[in-house]
Amino acid sequence: MINDNIWILTEERPKDHVVQKILELYAADFNDTIRTKGISIEPVIKSGIFRFTYEVKNVSVGNANRIYLKTVSGSSSFFDFLLFKQPSAPAEGSFFESPLMAVEETKTGDDESRNTGVSQRGSKFVFIDEFYPGARTYMLYNEEHARDDSKKPSNTSIFGTNILLTLGATIVGKDTSRWFKPFTSVDELIQFKNGMRKPPADNVPIEITKYADRIEISGRLTNPKGSGNIGHDPNIGGLSMIAKCLRVLGWKKDIVITRHGVSQDYVDRTGGKNKFLYICDRLNMRLDGIIMPAEASLPEQYWHYEKSSEKVASILLHMVCSKYGMSCVYENHAKCERGYFWTKDRKEITLPKKDKHGKNLLLPDVVLYDENTDQILLVEGKKISTLKRGIEELNGYDSIEKDYIDRFYPGCSVLRCVSIFGGSKTGHLHSKVLIYVNAGGEIFINPDAPDCVKSAFRNEGVRI
Repeated sequence: MINDNIWILTEERPKDHVVQKILELYAADFNDTIRTKGISIEPVIKSGIFRFTYEVKNVSVGNANRIYLKTVSGSSSFFDFLLFKQPSAPAEGSFFESPLMAVEETKTGDDESRNTGVSQRGSKFVFIDEFYPGARTYMLYNEEHARDDSKKPSNTSIFGTNILLTLGATIVGKDTSRWFKPFTSVDELIQFKNGMRKPPADNVPIEITKYADRIEISGRLTNPKGSGNIGHDPNIGGLSMIAKCLRVLGWKKDIVITRHGVSQDYVDRTGGKNKFLYICDRLNMRLDGIIMPAEASLPEQYWHYEKSSEKVASILLHMVCSKYGMSCVYENHAKCERGYFWTKDRKEITLPKKDKHGKNLLLPDVVLYDENTDQILLVEGKKISTLKRGIEELNGYDSIEKDYIDRFYPGCSVLRCVSIFGGSKTGHLHSKVLIYVNAGGEIFINPDAPDCVKSAFRNEGVRI
């Protein structure tokens, strides 16, 4: 009898095709078998109580009993998915239970963002070694966004991907046979990087200079306002990747980051509690002109089960309504990846940061569409402590409704509402609250909710 289950931990709203791809990778790389019959990810709801777990159904893995998925939050530089294979759910803070796989998923193509596609995620491939050195790492390019792999990618993309390959990562969903290959020497890496196009004159370029006793890498770590902090995410990732790659390629002498903009005051105030300072400590790297902390602290936990985020309720609503026929128009669950806006004929649109009046385009956590009633649910997710603010924020969605929903879903009725998670209350909270999930997992649906929502949750055994 097989006792092991597969446990997938994620900060993201789980997508069927992504989870299936992860399971296929697991089967291929760990000598297992997989059979699928239309994969379905379903919440585990018993007696009307959500167990904070999803089960992956209509798929079987030869050496596993069941496949479960749980929502977590990472402490720092957390991979999108961790896959464990063991009888019971992984324990928080345990270093004895190690994942087999760490998967980073991106839908960002080379044309959309050169930094975000590879470099901004780079520190994750360095940081995880301190917690789970045996885990296999993957960069999974989401197939929901089409790419032309026959077109030569940018040198930035080639450089970052070559570093990931050098660090042992597996690239999935992007053809690496033509344009990409691992670096074989320190000099090869330096020559490629320094031959790349330089940024505008007001930016600090990442340039690598090799001396007899050290390698210097220039790169700004402060945010654009120059506050002296460490807050430039693309360069945090990029510099971490480069330094780690230099060590893997055999460089044992000093690595010094120059023109970084970080202040001594900021480093002293952190007390070493900063992911980049920790990476500096582990890779024997230092910031030019800075007295480095005597000891940089590693977070006690790489992840913890999500018990407080508003996304618990908004993701549950999304998953249940999708199971019973509603389609997703847009999603940006708290701290999750920002999605595309999907038109009625399922064409994708990347929403801008600004509306047509030049103001920030305010976006809800999830927008769902019920074809049977031609109704849109525009849902803002909040914790019970921020219920009032969530209701007030519903007034700020005129731009997305008028410029996108009305345009691509003409004639639809739109319901602006709130999903709430947390606390110990029972029952209906407010006329604007569509769903309330308390900390114990009890689910309460607004009695005046649209029939599509009430019907979906009744099918899950929830009393309305």
